[in-house]
Amino acid sequence: MNAVTVPRTVFLDVDGTLVTYDNVLPDSAVRAIKEARTAGHRVYVCTGRSRAEIPETMWAIGLDGMIGGNGAYVEDGGEVLLHQHLSAAQCEQAVSWLRRRGLEPYLEANSGLYASSIFRDTARSAIRAYATGKGTTGASSMEVDDAFPGMVFTDELVRDDVNKISFLLNSPEADLAAARRKFPDLVVGSWGGSGHEPLFGDVSCAGVSKRHAVDVLLAHRGAARRDAVAFGDAAVDIEMLEHCGTGVAMGNGSREVKDAADLVTDDVEADGLAKAFRRLGLNG
Repeated sequence: MNAVTVPRTVFLDVDGTLVTYDNVLPDSAVRAIKEARTAGHRVYVCTGRSRAEIPETMWAIGLDGMIGGNGAYVEDGGEVLLHQHLSAAQCEQAVSWLRRRGLEPYLEANSGLYASSIFRDTARSAIRAYATGKGTTGASSMEVDDAFPGMVFTDELVRDDVNKISFLLNSPEADLAAARRKFPDLVVGSWGGSGHEPLFGDVSCAGVSKRHAVDVLLAHRGAARRDAVAFGDAAVDIEMLEHCGTGVAMGNGSREVKDAADLVTDDVEADGLAKAFRRLGLNG
């Protein structure tokens, strides 16, 4: 591809795109991002993670900001542009219903992750299945604390700053359908393991999406959508890949993600991010 001469706005999914499924940040990705920013491009993570789940090592790359909670939160240069969070009443209603149905939840907020003490036991098999599906080293012995370091275990699961609530699934199709009937004013999604099948559900505010968050950030910057580049590997990234001027699928992404992309690069473990940056001329 020809090198670009106009500044680009780059949006990077995190898990399976910027970092490996073992949560390793490749040196090649760090170099590529730093070179792109030196060349005048702006780089943001665009992730299902909330702000508390972005480690300092990731910020140390020199990121310009982030989209978190799959679009619930937008930050540019330290300025908060958008924060769509559940009210305390919505949080209480969702947590109560999920627990009555046996679908143990955890809360995802910018301040941290919150779950009851029984989540360690009830979520163990789902965490191991998720890690196994992603090829994570040591998946068969992984514990909740390994997957979610710093998670706060508490009986107080009603907050007014929650970006989304993730929850365990027993019968995915039936549980998700029931949640959508129960909460028609909220967005009910899912995420999973091998083949990207559902292992967890999630609940967030209506209107939350990576696509909408991208538009909010671009409008704030006065940047054109045609000059935006999105990277991802999962179904939740498809809207963003199709919406931005250029969509890049990681080699480890699902078939539907690759079909939606303009460019398919190598796996995250094979320096796929850095290789795509070079192909797109983002390194100057």
